[in-house]
Amino acid sequence: MGYALRMIALSILCFSGMALAEDAPPSQPDPARVAAARDLLQVTGVTKQMEGMVQAMTRGFAQGANANSSEAGKKLSEQFDQSMKKLLGYQDQMITDFANLYAETFTAEEMKAVADFYRSGPGAKFVSKTPELMKKGAEIGMRYSSKIADEMKAQEASPGQK
Repeated sequence: MGYALRMIALSILCFSGMALAEDAPPSQPDPARVAAARDLLQVTGVTKQMEGMVQAMTRGFAQGANANSSEAGKKLSEQFDQSMKKLLGYQDQMITDFANLYAETFTAEEMKAVADFYRSGPGAKFVSKTPELMKKGAEIGMRYSSKIADEMKAQEASPGQK
């Protein structure tokens, strides 16, 4: 359990590093850019994607912690679930931060053009398929995390070999 749990925790820290960073002094981005950024975030389904990512991480953590077969794993998994619910509690604030970041990076016209693409046939298909792709991508990541954990266990079992 230890290695898989550490790998999952490391993956989560990499994902949530933005949320853990120190707060920078708030700047006042152009309201037109912020509005365009919010529209872009809405049309691309960022909120839904965040929820899907949290669900995938929760499932992966439960699997890595052996929540179905271990009381300790079940307890850790429940604690992780509570932490993820807290993270989603900051969702509106995170969306505001993302909108400000986009507003600092792109012009309103650029974001409008991108949002228009995502409203088009291919763009809308891309948005609709993203949650499925993220789920399958998370499964791929979990496979490789498990492989690394297995390699680490094997290396620990035979410390004299490299």
